[in-house]
Amino acid sequence: MKKTVMAGGFSSALFGAGTFTTDAIESYWIWIALFSLALIGISILYVSSKQMAKIQRLHREMLEKQLEMEKNQNELLTNMSENIHTIALKALEKNSHAAQENSKPYQSKEEVLDNVENRLLSVTNDLIDFLRLKSKKITISNDEFNINNVLNEVAGSICSQYAGRNTELIFDINHNVPRKIIGDSLHLGQILNSVLEHIMDNFHASEVKLEISMFNTFDNNIELQFKFTDTGEGMDSIALENLLTPYYNEENGVYVGLGIFVANELISMMGGEFSVQSMVGKGSTYTLTLPFEISDLQNKRMYRLPEKIFTVKKVFIADDNYNAALAMKKMFAYFKHEVKVVTKEEFLRNIPNLTPYDIIVLSESLFTPRLVEYLNKIKLGKELKVIALNNLMYSNQNSFVDEVIDVHLFKPLNQERIFELIIDLYHIKLPSAFSREKEKDMPQVRTYKSHIHATKNVTQDHFREFSGKHILIVEDNLINQKVLINLLHHSDINISVANNGQEAVDLIKESKIDFDLVLMDINMPIMDGYTATQMIRLDSKFDMLPIIAFTALVLESEIQKMFNSGINAFLAKPLNIGKLYTALAMYLSEKTIESVVETTPSEGTENRSYAHYEGLNVEKGIRHANNSEALYIEILKEFDNAYGESDKVFEKLVAEHRYEQIRMLCVDMRGLTGAIGAEDMHLLINEIHQRLIYNKKELLPNYIEKFTFEINTLRRAIRNFIEKH
Repeated sequence: MKKTVMAGGFSSALFGAGTFTTDAIESYWIWIALFSLALIGISILYVSSKQMAKIQRLHREMLEKQLEMEKNQNELLTNMSENIHTIALKALEKNSHAAQENSKPYQSKEEVLDNVENRLLSVTNDLIDFLRLKSKKITISNDEFNINNVLNEVAGSICSQYAGRNTELIFDINHNVPRKIIGDSLHLGQILNSVLEHIMDNFHASEVKLEISMFNTFDNNIELQFKFTDTGEGMDSIALENLLTPYYNEENGVYVGLGIFVANELISMMGGEFSVQSMVGKGSTYTLTLPFEISDLQNKRMYRLPEKIFTVKKVFIADDNYNAALAMKKMFAYFKHEVKVVTKEEFLRNIPNLTPYDIIVLSESLFTPRLVEYLNKIKLGKELKVIALNNLMYSNQNSFVDEVIDVHLFKPLNQERIFELIIDLYHIKLPSAFSREKEKDMPQVRTYKSHIHATKNVTQDHFREFSGKHILIVEDNLINQKVLINLLHHSDINISVANNGQEAVDLIKESKIDFDLVLMDINMPIMDGYTATQMIRLDSKFDMLPIIAFTALVLESEIQKMFNSGINAFLAKPLNIGKLYTALAMYLSEKTIESVVETTPSEGTENRSYAHYEGLNVEKGIRHANNSEALYIEILKEFDNAYGESDKVFEKLVAEHRYEQIRMLCVDMRGLTGAIGAEDMHLLINEIHQRLIYNKKELLPNYIEKFTFEINTLRRAIRNFIEKH
């Protein structure tokens, strides 16, 4: 029996009066529920569509930002290699004319040619760094090192590279900057060198000052601030904005911003920051901050004179550059010396009374017969130390020589060099863990204190003379290691490598290998070359082991310090194959070298013929690598690592219609393929680039197969060449 109910109230109003079955009521609520669900579903769909549209919009914006960032990054990277090929040609052209056009009488023909080749070598090294950045192979190390060694090496490199430039380079170092810190010394030196090269290349500054300050941070870490200021013409807002976008100046034949871009990338990798301020006519300020750790928190004074009598000296300074004199005053004041500084003009107007002073530091240009006579009279009545100041960058080879001068000191200076100066001036004996008594008749390996000259016409094959010998290369720079190994390994010379001084000491003392010779870098982390050599010399059984310094440190005081440590000969970087052969022959040759002729640095590759490699013009590539086969091999290896899979990248970009990225890849590889002598790949890249320029994008898929063929052909040529050399 069906139940009935009376409809009333709300139901009556809605349906009218009457009776309804329970089925009707249930049906009614079902429709209500379905209607509600439909409304909810529609609402959900509406909200979802809105959310989806928002997500799609955000995704689109993120993709656009990502593409824009990729575009900007690629522009920076590709612009750097855009004209590598042209740079090499320009440098080679300058090489052939440099000696004839030399207008600097104090530079020999060989020195001029050295400088030109070093500029090309600098470009080549930047190319390798660029390739290593592209393939993400650069890593940041964290080891203890002496910051003074880094500064000395940078000073030697810059002053050698820009010899004759009338620029005063000043190091102004605050007292709290520690002697030893923990970080990446190799890349720090590269950064400082690159910033200074940028300033020297692009601005005619009479003075460049590097001011170093320290700030404490958390967890016993520190932050070092390196502030470069120059007195050049400065930059306008456009030049400042484009500073980190490398470009080639066709008018002047100068590549602008190559090194400083790499430096900026390294600063970021090391967790630092880089900023530049400039004003036209007022010069520029480059500020970089880098985090480091302190190795010895307890040692607040890193440079200690053993007795109070050697402190509180009275020092008088008069220099050509007043700012350099003030920086020097700070370094002497560290030892509680009382320092008086006057300008050159003030000194020349009226020579002051110098009798009260213990140390007199004067620019070499101030010495006259009258002044020498005056200083000699003072020396008759008291102990007086006289120092002649020279500028490492433009010092005159015909230095003023007189017995009144105790020391010739070369700027720029740092705290450790002033410390060592005082030690030498007063013949102070410091406690040392490295001294040992040598027996009178104990045989010693011969020491050559004169500069090593280059043997003529040396090629890689000449090193076969040292076949079977065992050489230890002590070097923290991976590229330098590889260049030396590639140069020597075909000569059947046994080669071992140590990455720092501590590894070298352990290898020599604990290994069963009897080394015939050690090539020792000086500026290294963990243990430098000075200390490593002293540690080796502690054991008398290594007295006959020749140790040759191979370093960029070039100051006479630094070289003398090497000899005092136990070094037997000095070989300056960058590598010169003729000089390296001479150095090895002095200790490893069966025959005596009676006469070594100095000549233009030569890698011996100019007249050498190579086998044909399809897709690779080896002779051309080697010319662009500073005529160094070993350096060329390293460039090829890095190119293979960075671009060996570029065919897959190209195919993917074409499929995704990412034409801007294809253009960037073309611009990138165009300069690089030209630099390494990959002529067929170079022509193909140019052809693809032309299709983009003339908006023929629909033709790009036709190049996928060609691209794959050429890059694989080039890779085979690269690998075949490397295997045979």
